[in-house]
Amino acid sequence: MNYYEMQAAPMMAAPNAISQYTPTQLQVLGIVIPGRPVRTDFAPADASGLKYTLNLTCPGDLFPPLASIREIVFFVLPGINLPADHGVLCYVQLTAAPTPSMPTTEPPPSTGFELLGAITPDQPSSILQTGWSEKEELIELSNRGTPVIVTIAASIEPLVNIQNLGVSTDVNNHRGRLYVAQQIAYDLFHFMHSFDTGAGGQGNMVVPQNIFDRWFKRFENRFQRDPNFFMKKRDEY
Repeated sequence: MNYYEMQAAPMMAAPNAISQYTPTQLQVLGIVIPGRPVRTDFAPADASGLKYTLNLTCPGDLFPPLASIREIVFFVLPGINLPADHGVLCYVQLTAAPTPSMPTTEPPPSTGFELLGAITPDQPSSILQTGWSEKEELIELSNRGTPVIVTIAASIEPLVNIQNLGVSTDVNNHRGRLYVAQQIAYDLFHFMHSFDTGAGGQGNMVVPQNIFDRWFKRFENRFQRDPNFFMKKRDEY
């Protein structure tokens, strides 16, 4: 089973939707990881010319620890024009590199492919949050000094598929900033509510006087580990 078949939400393939893309085309996409050179050597993953992968090693291509890499930039190369009704989904998988001490009868530890974000004709580049600092599997591998293979996978899909997956590609506009502010406010509210004893009666909240300082210290600590933590669903953090 390949990476796009492993996703929870189905993604329909679009054969021949992008006739100018063929498996022999050298460069289509690029990524930038802070502190490292630009990489554009994505390889076709199948015969459709719509799926691409790029494998990176850490240490090697990337500096350890991986948890310190909080963002990557994903983009379409200049001169490559996506059709108006298509975009590109970006996935990532972290896999422990095989070592002599690993059991040969079991597959190496892996996070599986996870969706990071998307780019579209209207937004041909995007800064994507990795969330690697919150991966317990990755932290355990780093503590053991195990090399890691980072696989970046890209899938050119109809925009309707991207929309159905709930992938936001417009995080820099006013609505995006307002949504971020709302999520931070919700985080503060839920933190305060966890201290409410109910002594204030219905519609009132009684909390310690230093509640804001305590919340902000907690927020800063979590933000340093994962700058995107407050954007997750409530039950995820």
